[in-house]
Amino acid sequence: MDEEQNIPENKERIISTVNNENNSPGENVLTPQQTVPIIQSESPVMEVHKHPHHVTHKKKWGEYLLEFFMLFFAVFLGFVAENIREHMVEKDRAKQYAKSLISDLQKDTSMINEELFELNHSIKDIDSLCLYVKGKTINQISNLELFERAFINMGFYRPYKWSRASIKQLKSSGSLRYFNNDSIVYKISSYDAGTRHMDQDYQTDENLRGKVFQQRELIIDQNYPNELFLLRVSNYDSLKTTTSYQRLKNENIRLLTTDIKDIKILVNEYQTLKFLLTVRRIDELPDLVKEATELIQLLKEEYHLN
Repeated sequence: MDEEQNIPENKERIISTVNNENNSPGENVLTPQQTVPIIQSESPVMEVHKHPHHVTHKKKWGEYLLEFFMLFFAVFLGFVAENIREHMVEKDRAKQYAKSLISDLQKDTSMINEELFELNHSIKDIDSLCLYVKGKTINQISNLELFERAFINMGFYRPYKWSRASIKQLKSSGSLRYFNNDSIVYKISSYDAGTRHMDQDYQTDENLRGKVFQQRELIIDQNYPNELFLLRVSNYDSLKTTTSYQRLKNENIRLLTTDIKDIKILVNEYQTLKFLLTVRRIDELPDLVKEATELIQLLKEEYHLN
C-alpha cells in the first residue's frame, strides 16, 4: 500500500523534471494545478429546417387548370361583348342604309311612271301612223298629216334617271353584309341588275329610232313654221281646228318621195320600234316597279320603318 501511494508523487516529480529540462529559463511553465480554461461559445447551434414552400415547388395540375379556365372565360366574355357591340353597330348602319334605299326606290318608281306615260303616247302615235298609211296610195298621203303623225315625239321617251347612290355605296363598301335577311340582298341585286338592263334597252331603242328618223327625213318635207311644232306638242287633239293648221293645209306641201315603198319601209321600222316600246311598257318597267315596291315593303318590315 505504501508503494502504491508513492507512485503519484514520483510521477509528478518526473513530469516536473522533464518540463524544466525542455523549457528555457524564464519561461512560464504550467503546473498540474494550473489548467487552461476551455472557452465555450455562447452562440446557440443553428438548426436547418426544410421550408414546405420552396421556390422550386410546383403547383398542382388543378391550380393550372383553374387559372386557364379563368383566363379563357375572361377572353370569351370580352369577345362576346365586342361581338354584341359590333352587331348593334351593323344593325344601326343597315337601318340607315334601308332608309336611304327606300328614298331612292321611291324616286325610281316615280320616274318609271313618267316613262310609262311617255311610252304609252309614243305607241299610240305609231298606231295612228300605221292606221293612216294602211291601204293608201302615194297620192292619197298628205305630207302635213304624215308629218304630224310621224315627226314629233314619235317613239320618244326620256333616258332613265335611276337613283343609284345607296346601291352604289352598298356595293362598293361591302355593306350589303349588314343586311342579314337574304331576301333583301337578293332583291337589291335583282333590282340593280334590272335597271342596268333597262339602260341597255334604252340604247337599243335609241339606235333604232335613229335609223327610223333617217328614213323619215327621206320622205317628209319638214319645212313648217315652229308654230306647228308647238301646237303638235301642246294641243294635239285640237290641232286640226286651229287657223294655223288650215292655212298650212292649203299650202299643200308635197312629200319628198313618189314611191309608196319608201313609206312602207318607214312603217315597218316604226312597227319594230313599237314592239320594243311595248315590251318596256307592259313587261320590263312594270316588273321593276313591282320589285321596287316589294323591296320597300320588306325593308320597312325588317327595320320597323314607317
